[in-house]
Amino acid sequence: MRPKALSGRVPRPKKSRRPAAHRTRIGLVLSAILVALAIGTIALSRTSTQAQKKSYVATREIILDKASGKLRKPTAQETDEMVAQLKSLTNRSTEDLTQVQHDNGMVSMDLKGRFGGVVLGRANADGTTEVRCVFTMEEAEEFLGLVASSQDQ
Repeated sequence: MRPKALSGRVPRPKKSRRPAAHRTRIGLVLSAILVALAIGTIALSRTSTQAQKKSYVATREIILDKASGKLRKPTAQETDEMVAQLKSLTNRSTEDLTQVQHDNGMVSMDLKGRFGGVVLGRANADGTTEVRCVFTMEEAEEFLGLVASSQDQ
């Protein structure tokens, strides 16, 4: 008697539905990721729009006064200028960003300076400078001690 493997019949693997089910599962996962990214983008753009309407008051002494050599809070004008710059640098809006389809199939997008980190520094009482990289206006507010003025709340 011959072993089954040598019986003259070539065993064929059974066709499985797993590859199709696997592709469907991958498609569903990718779709869920795309939906989550779209929702996150909308939420971020709404947050940045709300932040643009706020005015801020400094609560922390972060400026080293050159004349006296002491720490002080930023003036209202310095705070307004700082906030305007930070709003621009922490802009995460996707408005007017367009995709470019290339001949090789690649898709690219000019982010116009958005979606990067911002390195901030603040003076300490001992003469050192504390540095932090932030990605959102909220992180910048917390680090620099900026709060929305009472007229905005």
